[in-house]
This record gives sequence, structure tokens and C-alpha cells, in this order.
Amino acid sequence: MLTLSLDKPGAKPAPKLQLALNKGASFKVTVAWKCDARHEDDVDIHALEARNDGGGAKVTALEQILSTYNTTRMSPKTGVLVAAADGSFATPSGGLRHSGDIRVQGNTEAIVIDGSRLPAGINEIPLFATVHKAGHGQEHEGGAESEEEAAFADIEVCTVTIADESGREIGAYQLSKEFGDFNVVQLGSVMHGDNGWEYAPVGRGFTGSINDVLSHFS
Repeated sequence: MLTLSLDKPGAKPAPKLQLALNKGASFKVTVAWKCDARHEDDVDIHALEARNDGGGAKVTALEQILSTYNTTRMSPKTGVLVAAADGSFATPSGGLRHSGDIRVQGNTEAIVIDGSRLPAGINEIPLFATVHKAGHGQEHEGGAESEEEAAFADIEVCTVTIADESGREIGAYQLSKEFGDFNVVQLGSVMHGDNGWEYAPVGRGFTGSINDVLSHFS
């Protein structure tokens, strides 16, 4: 069938209707664990406000590190995030918020990621879990040294779940079974792309400390 082009020289194409897809999505990371009463193992979850320009996610300031080790409550000399009366703490933007460090088994700790509040330029939120030996009720003293003495295999049950704003589970890890030989697990990253915020799983374990993690992202 013969057809004719209806585009006149110099004519601009009619604009197409589009909807903005970059709304601020919300995600929740939750950790729960149970271990033998003789063990004094503590599990923590951490998140970074990072920027990835194609060469890997990077952080440039302590304020971008959501970690109990980075609170003035746990690390009075070096921590920069101030904990509220209930123990919760957040990055200055409010884009990352931690429910607070709890060392009583049977309870949970959670991180909430609010994409609408993250600073401009932040397009990746790497997520990690660590385990270390620590007396319950004591401070996180000797950070790196304490973490190197423990492994996720020491804990009877340790689970981490990632859910989107509707509550749908989009990631789940059995750290005791899947990463028993390690004390640090890179869970994955919440990343901003053409379709808005979405979760990209990694699931990689290694032995070290939170500072070893930071050396790869700074």
C-alpha cells in the first residue's frame, strides 16, 4: 500500500503526553535475630546516602552514613548523627532513618528510606548488615575488633527483609544460613533510575568491619 509522509519540512512533532516517574518511593529494611543466651552477639544494619556516576557508589561526608557507630550516643568522640530520646536517628536530610540500636533478642531494628527526602544527586543507597560480639546494654566499644570475633553462623536465626512502600517484600535473606562464615553482608542497593527508585539485590558476604565497607565507598 502506498503512503504519503504527512510531516512538512521544518514542522515540529506533536509532543507526547508523559507522567513523571521519579516520585519519592519508600522502602523499609528490617532485621530480626535470635541466638543462644550464652552468646552476646549483636546485629546491626547500615545504609549510605551515595552517588553513583558510573564508577561505583561513593559517599563524601560522615553525615551520609546511617550507622549506630556514627551516632553521638554510641561514639561520642567521632559520631555525627544525634539520636532522639527513643534511640532513633537519621541523616540530616531525613531520607534515611534508623529505629535505634536494640540488643534484646526477639525485637527488630529497621531502616526506612524515603526517596522524596534524599538530597539532590543521591541516587544509590547501599545496604549492609554486620554482626559483632558485645555485652548487651554496653556501648559498641572496639568496633572493628569486636566484629572480627563473630560470624553470622553464631546466631541461631537472623533474617533481613526489604519491603516497598506497599509492604510487598522485595528482598529476603537468611544470614545465618546463607552467610554463616562472614560477619558483614552487602545486602543490595536501593537505586534511582529511569523508572524511579527500585531495589537491586547483591547478597555478598565478607569478613571485616564497617570501616572496611566504607573504604570501598569513599
